[in-house]
Amino acid sequence: MNAEILAQAMKDCGLRFLGFRRGTGIPPYVAGMVTSRHSDEGRRDRTAALDDPARVPKANAGWFELATRFGLFSANRQFLLSISVPHPDAVDDTDVEGVWGLVELLDDWDIMGAGCAVGITGSQCGRPAFVMSALDGSVFVQGTVWQASIGTAVLPNPHRVQSLRDVARLSVGKPYRTAAEDEDTLAWLAR
Repeated sequence: MNAEILAQAMKDCGLRFLGFRRGTGIPPYVAGMVTSRHSDEGRRDRTAALDDPARVPKANAGWFELATRFGLFSANRQFLLSISVPHPDAVDDTDVEGVWGLVELLDDWDIMGAGCAVGITGSQCGRPAFVMSALDGSVFVQGTVWQASIGTAVLPNPHRVQSLRDVARLSVGKPYRTAAEDEDTLAWLAR
């Protein structure tokens, strides 16, 4: 993965790339399960209809509101963004793992539009597919496309959600998990 190209793409959507972060004790694959959690587990959503011409600005506003309200940003607006990189034992281009990138939110940002269009936070403008975490893992944020809407789901205190802990516990030692993922998972489970 070319860090310069990645940094430029992130800049284009209003993020400053500050480098990869491994060994955070926060497994990205667990953070990517927010949309499969239920509201009684703490999940909160903000959505915009797919057929709404203002869906991108509405989805951006929803993301920012949830991220701010639930503490995604550090004091200097930094957070972790999962970035797909080739798996260490990759056989082909589809064999990837999520690694955290440390990013800073700039003043002029567009997560749901430009971020998706350049492939950082989605697959095309208005089609989010991202996973984020607060630096301390106290909140997970996921952007996605549902059947009739796009938006953001947030899960505060994910380490307290038993269903996530169960999945994480069952994932340790699986052949599709790297040693680094196992270490992060065990550290997360020890919280």
